[in-house]
Formats: sequence, C-alpha cells, structure tokens
Amino acid sequence: MSSLRNAYRPERHYMRGPGPKWHAKHTASLVAAAGAQRVLGPDERGKPPRPRSMAGWIAPTAAAAVLGFVAVMVLA
Repeated sequence: MSSLRNAYRPERHYMRGPGPKWHAKHTASLVAAAGAQRVLGPDERGKPPRPRSMAGWIAPTAAAAVLGFVAVMVLA
C-alpha cells in the first residue's frame, strides 16, 4: 500500500539544467553574448531607476473619471 502512495518522485521528472554536450555547443555564443553587454561605469552602478512623471497618466485618468461621473449623473 505504501508503494502506491509514494510512487511519484518529483526529482525524477524535473530537468536539472543543460548537460555537458549543450555547454560544449553553446560556450562560444554565451561568451560572445557576455562580451556584448554594456559595461556600467562606477556612477551608474546601484543607482535606482529615475522616477517617471505622474502627469503623463494622471491627467487622462482624472479626465476619464470626471467624464464617467458626469455621464452617470446625466443618465441617472
């Protein structure tokens, strides 16, 4: 009975990553891709992303909300 309950072993079904043949075939392209990456200067490392302006989406959203409110009041 316990053999039926424990028949599924997930470690037998999941891949553990590419093997040595894959690495031998793709090593050159991986090295080339790593070399093509942009190198960050010391002033760019660890900088948080620049915040985007809220005016680009707040104004249209507020206008749509006001227009929807007015439409509901007129139709009600």
